[in-house]
Amino acid sequence: MLETTSLFFGAFLDSTIGPNLFVPGEPFLLAAGYQLHEGVIWGVVAVLLGGWIGDQLSYFIGKRSGSKAQKKLIRWQAKTKRPIARCRLLMKKRGNAILIFARLLGPVAWVVPFMAGTTNVSWKRFTVCSSIGLILGVGQFVVAGYLLAAGLNTWIPLDSIKFILVEHKLLIASVLIASVFALVAWKKNWSRKWTKSLTALVFCLVAANYGHFFYLADDNIDPPGVTENQSIVLNDIGFKVYPGRSNVFDAQAVNLVYVGESPRSLMQELGWLENQTFSRNDIELADYVSLLKQKLPPVSDLFWNGKPQSMAFQEPGSLLKRSHVRWWQAGLESKSGQPIWIGAISYDDGLKLAHYSGIVTVLHRIDPNVDSERDRLANQIEASHLRLVGELHSLAQPVAMDSKHDYYSDGNVLLISEPSLALNLSNQKAI
Repeated sequence: MLETTSLFFGAFLDSTIGPNLFVPGEPFLLAAGYQLHEGVIWGVVAVLLGGWIGDQLSYFIGKRSGSKAQKKLIRWQAKTKRPIARCRLLMKKRGNAILIFARLLGPVAWVVPFMAGTTNVSWKRFTVCSSIGLILGVGQFVVAGYLLAAGLNTWIPLDSIKFILVEHKLLIASVLIASVFALVAWKKNWSRKWTKSLTALVFCLVAANYGHFFYLADDNIDPPGVTENQSIVLNDIGFKVYPGRSNVFDAQAVNLVYVGESPRSLMQELGWLENQTFSRNDIELADYVSLLKQKLPPVSDLFWNGKPQSMAFQEPGSLLKRSHVRWWQAGLESKSGQPIWIGAISYDDGLKLAHYSGIVTVLHRIDPNVDSERDRLANQIEASHLRLVGELHSLAQPVAMDSKHDYYSDGNVLLISEPSLALNLSNQKAI
C-alpha cells in the first residue's frame, strides 16, 4: 500500500506545474513497470491516476491564472521562459498533436497542460488528447521498467535492493527533507544557514527514530509457527543475528542453545529480569520513560532469519552497563522433538551512534568479547540448584572482529538442557 501511494504521488508531482520542476517522474514510472513484472498491476494504475490528476490540476491552474501565472513562474524560475515560448508556438501550429505527444517532447512536456489552460483550449479537447498522451508517455516507461526487471533480475539482486530501500525509507525521507530545507536556506540566503540546516537534519533523524521505535517496530512480525514447528539439526542453524532484516548490517553472535519449552524459567531462576522489546510490546514514549526510570530500558530488536527475538532479559545494572540476552525459538530437535531456542548474550558497555534497522540512532555499545558473558552464564548455571547441564560445543565458526562482525569468538556455543537431552544432542553432533 505504501509503495503504491508513493508511486501515485510521484506521478502526480511530476505532472503538476511547479513541483514538476524538481520531481522527476521517470523513477516512479519505471518502478511501476517493475511491479507489473512481479504481477502487481496497482502500481500502473497509481501512476496513471496520479499523472491524470496532475495534468488536470495544471490545466485548471493555467485556465484560472492565465498570463499572471506565466509571469510569476518565469520570475521564479527564469529557465522556464524558453520552454513556455516554444510550447506556445507549437500549440498554435499543431495543437492536438502537441497535446497527445507532449510527454514525448522532452523539455516542453512539463508545461503543456498549463499552457493548454492558459490558451483557453476546451476542457473536453484537452482531456481527450492529454489522456491519450498520458497512456503513451507513461506506457513507454512502464514497458521499459517491465523489460528491465525481466532482464536485470538474472544478474542484479533487484529484490534485495528494493528490500534495503524499503527498510531504509525513514532515513531516506529524513535526508531528503533536510536536503530540501538546506537548499531553501541557501536559495533564500538565510542567516546561520549551516546551523539551521544541521538542526533540520537532527530533527528529521529524531522524528525517524520516533517513527521507527514507537510506530513501526511492532509491525510486520512473522506469525508464530513459521519456524517453531520445523525439525532442525543444530549444525544447520545459522549462529549469527543482525540489527536489521536486510543484508547490509554487521553480524552479532548467537552463542547459546536451550533445549526445552522455554528459557524464561531458567532466566528467572538465575535472577535475570525480563525486558520489553519494541517488536513484541506496544511501547509508547511514556512507557519508555517509565522503563528508563526503573533501569529496565527496552531491548532493541535483533533478527535471526528475518525474525525478531521472542524474549529478552537483563541482569540488574545501570542504564549504560548491563548484561543482556535475547532468545529466538528455532524449531524442534530432530530426535527428541523438544523445542530448540537459540540465544545471543553480550554486555552493554556505554553508548554509540549506530546504523540500525534502516535508521541512524543511539544504541548500547556491545563489548566485543561475547565469550566472557557466555562463560559467565555457564558458571551461573553450574553454581545453581537447577537440574540443567551447560556444556560448550563447537557448533559455530571462530570469528575475528572485522568490518562485518561486531564481536570476536572462539566459535563455542553454550548448550543448556536436561542431562538426558544433553546426551542425545552430543550423540547427534558426533554422528
